[in-house]
Amino acid sequence: MHFEFCGKKVKILATAVTAFIIIFVAAHWKLYLGEDVETEFGPILLALSIIGGIAAWPLIAVRASVNDRYKMLVNTIFFFIMPILTMQMVECFNDKFIWNFSVKTGISNYLIYLVFYLIIWLISGRYHLTGLIINIVLYVWALVNYFIELFRGTPFLPADIISAKTGLSVADGYDFALSWEIILGSIIFFLIYLINKHIKSERPKKLKYKVSWKCACAAYLAVILISFFFTDFSANTGYKPDFWNQARGYHKTGSFFNFCLNTKYLKVRKPSGYDAGEVEDIVYDTLEDYGVDPEGDTSLNILTGEDDYVATATEGNYPNIIYIMNESFADLGNMGDLETNEDYMPFIHNLTENTIKGYLSVPVFGAGTSNSEFEALTGDTIAFLPSGCNVYQLYIKKETPSIVSSLISLGYSHVALHPYYRDGWNRSTVYPLLGFSDFISLEDIVDEDILDEYESTSNVTEYEENLKERYADGGDMLLRRFISDAYDYSMIEDMYEDRDPDQPFFIFNVTMQNHGGYTVSYSNFNQQIYITNMEGEYPMANRYLSLVKESDSAFESLVEYFSNVDEPTVICMFGDHLPSVETAFYEELLGSDLDELTTEQEQLRYETPFIIWANYDIEEAEVDNISSNYLHVLLEQTAGLPMTQYDKYLAAVYQTVPVIDTVGYKDADGTCYSANDETPFETLLHEYNCVEYNMLLDKKDRKDELFYLN
Repeated sequence: MHFEFCGKKVKILATAVTAFIIIFVAAHWKLYLGEDVETEFGPILLALSIIGGIAAWPLIAVRASVNDRYKMLVNTIFFFIMPILTMQMVECFNDKFIWNFSVKTGISNYLIYLVFYLIIWLISGRYHLTGLIINIVLYVWALVNYFIELFRGTPFLPADIISAKTGLSVADGYDFALSWEIILGSIIFFLIYLINKHIKSERPKKLKYKVSWKCACAAYLAVILISFFFTDFSANTGYKPDFWNQARGYHKTGSFFNFCLNTKYLKVRKPSGYDAGEVEDIVYDTLEDYGVDPEGDTSLNILTGEDDYVATATEGNYPNIIYIMNESFADLGNMGDLETNEDYMPFIHNLTENTIKGYLSVPVFGAGTSNSEFEALTGDTIAFLPSGCNVYQLYIKKETPSIVSSLISLGYSHVALHPYYRDGWNRSTVYPLLGFSDFISLEDIVDEDILDEYESTSNVTEYEENLKERYADGGDMLLRRFISDAYDYSMIEDMYEDRDPDQPFFIFNVTMQNHGGYTVSYSNFNQQIYITNMEGEYPMANRYLSLVKESDSAFESLVEYFSNVDEPTVICMFGDHLPSVETAFYEELLGSDLDELTTEQEQLRYETPFIIWANYDIEEAEVDNISSNYLHVLLEQTAGLPMTQYDKYLAAVYQTVPVIDTVGYKDADGTCYSANDETPFETLLHEYNCVEYNMLLDKKDRKDELFYLN
């Protein structure tokens, strides 16, 4: 191999580029060595970044040439080295280096990266073009994964591609700040680009070698892809998604590798042995096993476990029902020893009269609102569906039974209210399929011209001024940049005042006030709450807790309003997921690195408060263990309403497995199991899976009589 310097202009360019990289890295040294940097290798990473800048000079200013006899061999060797460099670039954004992996893990990652290299090469026939395409795509992928995990606490999963539009609609509330990962990862990407420029496509001159080479590549792809997607080879060798903690899986065995592992689980397969004709038998046999007559009028009482629940509400006397899913509403003190300057949830903490409350296990952390919503409306659990999927985006294509359809059959109104954009999470399509006749969204609350201006400028101050000028109550609409809970609940009160008095009132409300993006301060948000007993400084957590205080006050006002209403009314409010605040905050609160949590600790990260309150006498209770797939059954029983056979079935399953979520399960004694554990109730869960599959996915042979009120 022969080396020679390029011309003077190229050397000047190389010097300028190298100087820029070194100066830029030096100017941002605090991103490597600052007090807030969560790595002990800051000096090494800083040195590597500077070395990367120096390495750019010869790659730009020096030209390499190879004897014609060895060109094909040398270029082919470099082509097969490139996936290793790409892997390191991607893992830099994952705070990992390839030497952190075991040999087996490193090889497994390499084999997957090579698949994509060979696919593009077979299409293009060019080494250089292949490297260019692959590295641009994976650089963007690594950036997306980095920011998604930073903002919501969970990594980028295949199903997130479908919900990208919803994610982008709230992205301007987050702080896209530089970090050492971004700087070093970008330097590696640039070096890969420079190396790739020197790789030329050399093809065998003889046809038989050309054919043999392509056949060998095709055979490799066939072996890897077939074993990956159509066999259990990867799982048997220890590589499958960490469904309990996807972030942990991404960090331990590679981010892009785990992303690819998750694609295998996107398609929902029928449960083993599934037979639509046996679903009714499963439901009836389960009820009988729990001592319930499937043809009778009774059901197991969620609270007592006794077969003594009978619908007490009668036509003309059905209570109004207000069902609220509060965005990012959580009681962080439930996770550990948390002290603040004042109680951040005083009303809810002290609410006991005519109240059932506790902590609800939800299927998502940090994001994925609509999955919690889906469980609370239908009784189906996300645990039986592919990890990272979004049900509203993927699976609800036709009319789907829910609590809405049950209430419709009883004569209730059926309105959904969400004070944000109507097409988020595909709600505008899904809500009619769940039974909602009317969907009130941000577009119905704020005039189009104001929204258009805000979307184009993202200027919250102008947005708020426009609302004040246009609407009499416009000054009270926003908290930060979202419709406040207080204003949201005032709309519920107005809708109740304007209701059809001949119908019992039902509304499902998804709030927006507490949505993620806690790094930015706003002039219309007064921070009241501060953590007082933790070593670290957590401004995001402080802002979040102050928002919770506002939610608590707004809920107090809503309860006070309906306390003065004569008609019987039941209000159920629950949080959809915990907020994505500082990782270090959760680790200090839990006393453990997030990758080392026990099943019990991990379960706490998926528990949000729920409250069922009535303006008439109901039996008070605190519920220790319940997941969101059972919540609507508890709500129906509190309101004294008739139940579908599926709801009765859920009340029975609850007695044995009161918590089913994406972390795992809890039994009636509160014992936690991870999703990967063998459990003593596998048969019960498998049967539940079959019933859910029939309800949600087997539209052709769905047993409607189980899921709708007769």
